[in-house]
Amino acid sequence: MVLFGLEASDKAEGVRSLAALFVEKEYVKDTYADAVLQREEVFPTGLRMVDLHVAIPHCNVEHCIKAGIAVSVLSSPVKFVEMATNNQVVDTEIVFLLAIPEPKQQVFWLSRLATLSQTPGFLARLKNVPSSEEGYSVIFQAMRKEGRD
Repeated sequence: MVLFGLEASDKAEGVRSLAALFVEKEYVKDTYADAVLQREEVFPTGLRMVDLHVAIPHCNVEHCIKAGIAVSVLSSPVKFVEMATNNQVVDTEIVFLLAIPEPKQQVFWLSRLATLSQTPGFLARLKNVPSSEEGYSVIFQAMRKEGRD
């Protein structure tokens, strides 16, 4: 799922908006959004990148029913605390929300999205696409290319 121009006043609103898509499509349980936000307070997921900053929020597997990634290019940045810190804030423009029901797959997808986000030009391309369909295409092509490298 790719959503462009999401209006969010803060990370909680952004996470809840994306989580609602997962709930609607039965990827996650109703407890998912609260679990993601609680985890975010203890283990922040903001990542400072060269082009722009991202976050990869997620939660424990018991809140997930089936695997999915919801991506949002925000209409304006929201603050996430940077991963591996307690107080360094990054103005996040792209959120990759994970619903992963298998623990080993969480680490795989976190690593893969972090690596993809470091690919020169990827985030700028993603931010500037005009539609969700084209955003999906940018992500899919970048993942295919990464898999071949």
